[in-house]
Amino acid sequence: MSYFSEGVTKNKLTVLYFMQKLGLAITKDQITTVGAAYDLAPYFELQSAVAEMEEDGLLAAVPRPFGQVYALSARGQEVVEMFKERLPVSLRDDLDSYADECRDDIRRQTQYSAKIERRPGGECLVRCLFMEKEEPLLSIELLFPDAASANKAAAIWEKKAEDAYCYLLSSLSDSQ
Repeated sequence: MSYFSEGVTKNKLTVLYFMQKLGLAITKDQITTVGAAYDLAPYFELQSAVAEMEEDGLLAAVPRPFGQVYALSARGQEVVEMFKERLPVSLRDDLDSYADECRDDIRRQTQYSAKIERRPGGECLVRCLFMEKEEPLLSIELLFPDAASANKAAAIWEKKAEDAYCYLLSSLSDSQ
């Protein structure tokens, strides 16, 4: 019998360990990205493992305006502390480094969101969201005449969200 965890158990423990080191709630897609980076399991197996961890109370699903994220539960924390030694030190070191490298990007991905909804007449509604510390600072819906302009707006939202927020805040709080 091997000392280190293998198969599904290793995949689950790897995800839990990474989430503990990251210290942020993350989406299923972000979990899948970690799985791909470390060649954990095929996409559907990893998605199934996430569902099992949620059922087992290791992960908590948290609804957010931009979609659902998963957070490490208290039970998940306990499991990581009890079994992290079952992951090779080299893998833990890699996961520590990866968490440090991608923390800001993951935070940014959950801070800015732009979703496009096509309308029957060809127009597109873009729902833009700017969050800070899990609270929405700005939520706005804009109707564009076509998909090209909607895609352009959604693509630059992350770069322009803070400016838009500051402009609106200043404009609306100005007493003139």
